[in-house]
Amino acid sequence: MTYVRDEPASVAQPECNNPDDRALLVSLHDVTPIHAARIERAERLLASLGISSVAYLFVPNFHGRAPAHDDAEFVAWCRARRPYSVEWVLHGYVHREDSLEAHEPSSRLTDWFARRFLTDGEGEFLSLRGRRLVQRLEAGVRSITHATGRPPEGFVAPAWLYNDELIPCLKRLHMPFTESHFHLFDLQNDRVQGAPVIAWASRSPAHRSGSLLATRVGRRLWAGQRLLRLALHPSDFDHERIVDSIVRSLDLLRTVRSVISYREVCRPRDLAS
Repeated sequence: MTYVRDEPASVAQPECNNPDDRALLVSLHDVTPIHAARIERAERLLASLGISSVAYLFVPNFHGRAPAHDDAEFVAWCRARRPYSVEWVLHGYVHREDSLEAHEPSSRLTDWFARRFLTDGEGEFLSLRGRRLVQRLEAGVRSITHATGRPPEGFVAPAWLYNDELIPCLKRLHMPFTESHFHLFDLQNDRVQGAPVIAWASRSPAHRSGSLLATRVGRRLWAGQRLLRLALHPSDFDHERIVDSIVRSLDLLRTVRSVISYREVCRPRDLAS
């Protein structure tokens, strides 16, 4: 298994020092040994574009088939230097919803819609509640801390799907931030910011065509948003048209926005002024 390590960036991207500037958050989802080759392609692209900061969304045991913290080579890769700053974010635990939980009688119509149209059975935190929710999060924190050598800098639920117990639980665990499809929740400072996400879907030809159109619309629709997110997935890099759209989107957005880290967005107000 091959992992990219140090590769020089071609262009340095300045950080956003003025919090009133329009900013862009870049993230790479589903960081797991299973996607090693795809992640290598993503890293080469991000380095070549000179992106300064990327959030890596770490999955401890993707679909129950890839215990990342037990893979010595992957752990070494996680701790390697890169030509850009990396923020390690916990991204669920198995990244798949338990089939029994997904069919509980208490499931709401909105949950059914989310499972059916927003993800392919990967809404892991949509039904988790109570002690099972706490245990899953605590296990995830242990895994990412072992693999990267530091605790997570935030949590993002797979497919951005979760229930009303998640955010209070994350606060009790002192997690710095989380996010939904349209908002960033700064849990340390009790702030909520509008931050819509641009992402691609690659499951089928129909998903790919639709997401290419949605990306173009999103760039225009959210042009006035102070904070915008761009989320990449390893499977995006299997499709040339999506890769071209990613490059085009990054090139266009960086003409009017500065790439910024989640850490900068979530600074206390007295340090951000």
